[in-house]
This record gives sequence, C-alpha cells and structure tokens, in this order.
Amino acid sequence: MTQKELFLKQFAISYDENGWFVALKNTLNNLTAEEAAWKPENLDNSIWEILAHLNYYNFAYLERFKGIDYVYPKADNDATFEAAENVSDADWQTEITRFEAIMNEWRVVLGAADEAKFDETVSASSERTWATMLSNIFQHNSHHGGQIVVIRKLQGNWDRSKGVS
Repeated sequence: MTQKELFLKQFAISYDENGWFVALKNTLNNLTAEEAAWKPENLDNSIWEILAHLNYYNFAYLERFKGIDYVYPKADNDATFEAAENVSDADWQTEITRFEAIMNEWRVVLGAADEAKFDETVSASSERTWATMLSNIFQHNSHHGGQIVVIRKLQGNWDRSKGVS
C-alpha cells in the first residue's frame, strides 16, 4: 500500500466510512439546526460550533496543501468555535454544505497528490511533513466526531444502530 492509498483510506474512515468509530460526516446525519446549536451547561461547545471549528482548520490546511500561503484570520483557537448567528435549518445546511465541499476537495487533492508531497514539510516555518500533518488532521476530525456523538447521546437523539452503543 502506498502512502497515498493509506492516507485516502484514513481520510475516508475519519470522514465518511464508519470503521471502529462513527465517521464525522455520519455523526451529523438527521440533525436539526436547534439540535446542532444546543449545548448543556457543562460543555463548552455545541455541535454547530464544533463543525465551524473543523471547517476553519480543514479549510486552512487544505489551502496550505494546495500550496497557498494561508494565514489564519483568527489569532485565538477558541474563536474558531463560532456560534451560529441565526439558528435556522437553512444556516445549518449552509454549514454542512461548506463542510462537505471542503472534505470532498480534500479527497480530490489527496487523490491527485504526488507521493513525494507527503514527505514535504508543511511550510518553511514547520518541520512537520505532510504525512505527519495529515495523520494529525484525521485524528482531530475523529476526536471531534466523538464529541458530537456524546452530545447527541446527551440530547437523546443518537441512533445506536448507526454505531457506538
């Protein structure tokens, strides 16, 4: 198996193919805007805020992977967990559509990447290779997917037949 094949498989498992855990895209199925914006008092972020955070970082690293010198518009990580201004199903669908567009583009650029890309450093100021960074990105997405499942369980709207009892 080549590095590219491995990364494409890991991408799929973290994004849209359930494996040992529920893939991130599948944690979002059948959520209303109200459910996505809900959070209990003891949790810092709603599902919507988590998805905004993931969109922020997945987009940033996608741009960098494509060779664009992307500069973060926000200096504080906490600011990437943006609350919805309007809790409407249309706005929630816009956030999901953005997520799917970013992730589908990731799949395309990973598939088109030369094997040598994975051994390149992410930037001139980082010693991390793309192989290491991609592994971190996929783990980050999976981590937040787990948080979403927990929030849905707290809401009582997680279908256990979809994975994770």
